[in-house]
Amino acid sequence: MKRKLLSFFITGLISTWSLTAFSQQNEKAADARREVAHAKKELKEAKLDSAADFEKFRKDAELKITENHKKIAELKMRKSNDTKEVKEKYDKKVLALDQKNNALRKRINAADNTKTTLWASFKQGFNHDMDELERAIKIYK
Repeated sequence: MKRKLLSFFITGLISTWSLTAFSQQNEKAADARREVAHAKKELKEAKLDSAADFEKFRKDAELKITENHKKIAELKMRKSNDTKEVKEKYDKKVLALDQKNNALRKRINAADNTKTTLWASFKQGFNHDMDELERAIKIYK
């Protein structure tokens, strides 16, 4: 009888431990599922933010490119009393400015295909080149 009672007690103890371990595993699995769902939600929000950021950046870039185009057109129209050599040199530099502006337009139009992981790098490089072009235009104005 004592053996049966001891056996029953040990079996009950093992069952309790097993149920406790099983319950803890279920809690961990539920926590992991909640974490995955939360991470997916944050990723979706980040993608939406990234898309909105891209659209704003693209619109701002297009405005700057259009403004640069107008300024370059003014530079092309400028009349000069300088020598032929100076005029040719000036015209070549203005043409180079126009080509850089057109290259920036092509880059921003092709930026739709930029991977999200490369977006920050693209933006930094594009802004650097845009600033450089705007400084160069100001020199000739």
